[in-house]
Amino acid sequence: MFSRNKQFLDDDLHLLIVHSLKTYQVNFNLNTTGELDPPTLQHMMKPRCGNPDIVNGTTSMNSGKSPAESPTMHTVAHFSLFEGQPRWPPSKTHLNYAFLPENQLTDSVKAVFGRAFDRWREVTPLTFTETDSYRSADIRIGFFAGDHGDGNPFDGPMKILAHAFSPPTGFFHLDGEENWVVDGEFLKEGMSRISAVDLESVAVHEIGHLLGLDHSSEKEAIMFPTLGAGVRKVELSSDDIVGVQMLYGSNPNNNGSSTVYTPTQENDTSGSSIFGSLCPHWFSLVTGFFLAFVL
Repeated sequence: MFSRNKQFLDDDLHLLIVHSLKTYQVNFNLNTTGELDPPTLQHMMKPRCGNPDIVNGTTSMNSGKSPAESPTMHTVAHFSLFEGQPRWPPSKTHLNYAFLPENQLTDSVKAVFGRAFDRWREVTPLTFTETDSYRSADIRIGFFAGDHGDGNPFDGPMKILAHAFSPPTGFFHLDGEENWVVDGEFLKEGMSRISAVDLESVAVHEIGHLLGLDHSSEKEAIMFPTLGAGVRKVELSSDDIVGVQMLYGSNPNNNGSSTVYTPTQENDTSGSSIFGSLCPHWFSLVTGFFLAFVL
């Protein structure tokens, strides 16, 4: 009897692992093998945003859907929104942001975030201004290490880079132990290019979360969850613009130099208004893989 029950458990666990692997592979546009093959494992090891792609068994990413049959657009939208589509209220189009005073950031580091906010300002009605009042700011930015009190501890270099809460919470946390690069220069001395993380690229991504965007399965999108070491990625893709304009509309002061994208495609609005477990999905998959092997 014990042997038979154990076999049932083995079969169920194997099916769960295969299903989880296929979900991960679809989300990241990998070959859907259901196996922990080298391309999948290699992708799982990339540094990434701490907001999870799967919450309570439901994926918040939007991949594998057929392109919409539209006379003007023949591409599929890969962006996703948080559950309930939280956004800043229509009456609040001007947002203040502030930096944790204890971090004592230089002007050059603060300028990185200013440029990151500008990326989103250019395509929405929103404006952003730095303020000295951290406690009263709409968006509060800070570098932390390890357990920093929000239930989602950081884990050191080259794993979880940062995380941010959906609106209107406004918390934006970065791992202070990463080897951050600003304008091509390391913030810490003696760091290796192998572990370099471009601060502006991460800032643009996390601001997307602060505005209500969840992850995208479009590799070129800012809201794609992973970022390779040494990679600089700061330009919004059409997928990012479609997503944020679905929430806020376009910039009314746009002079016509930027394209306004009309969201005519399917999109996924599943996810979580605030992220739960910070443990990335690949860690659960690898753990399950070894459990299956042991059983």
